[in-house]
Order: sequence, then C-alpha cells, then structure tokens
Amino acid sequence: MDLIELRDADAVDRFLTRDWVVLLFVDSGRDQQPDAVLAALCARAPVGKAARTYPYGGAADRRVRAFLAHLPQTDRACLVLMQGAVVLDLLRSTDVEAHGARGAAARFAERFLTRLADG
Repeated sequence: MDLIELRDADAVDRFLTRDWVVLLFVDSGRDQQPDAVLAALCARAPVGKAARTYPYGGAADRRVRAFLAHLPQTDRACLVLMQGAVVLDLLRSTDVEAHGARGAAARFAERFLTRLADG
C-alpha cells in the first residue's frame, strides 16, 4: 500500500479535517531502525487511512510538527493515531527502542489497527 504523502500545508489541513480515524507517520529523517518499524506499522493501515510527511521537508512537515508540539515527544519519528484533529494515541521511536521492534509490533500495532478498523 502506498501511504498518502502530505507535501504541503494545505494537504495537511485537508487531511486533518477528515473525521476518519487515521495513522500519521512523522519521520525523523535519520533512517534508523525505529523509524523503519514505525513506517512498517503505518503501512499496515487500511488504504486511505495513513499518511506521512517528508522529514523536515517544508510547510507540511512544519505544520504537522506544530500541531503535535503540545504533546510530550522527541524530535524523532512518531506514529500518531488520530480522529480528525484529535490525537487518540502516540507511538514514539523511543518506545520502539525501549521495547524492541517485536515488542512494539506486538504491543502497539494491535491497538492502532483495531481502532483504525473501527473508524
């Protein structure tokens, strides 16, 4: 499945105004293993319910990071479960590092994908 690429701030705004339950992958741009795990979890989402920005790649990425700034997180990758503009859950690359790739897949993928299927 191809993820929806959010290339500009308008695309981000359109994406956030949908009342879907969606996954948004924010890449750190460092090509690290946790980033790959998060991207793989995001790619398992139903078609049309997952999106990503280019890391530090202009207006879209800045808009998403500004939207998420009120959440405690690092500047690294994260996977955000949202409904419209409401954040339901968040998986950070630091969670993947702490629990390992298999642990992250087992622990977090089920809760994300179940909620996506319900949305």
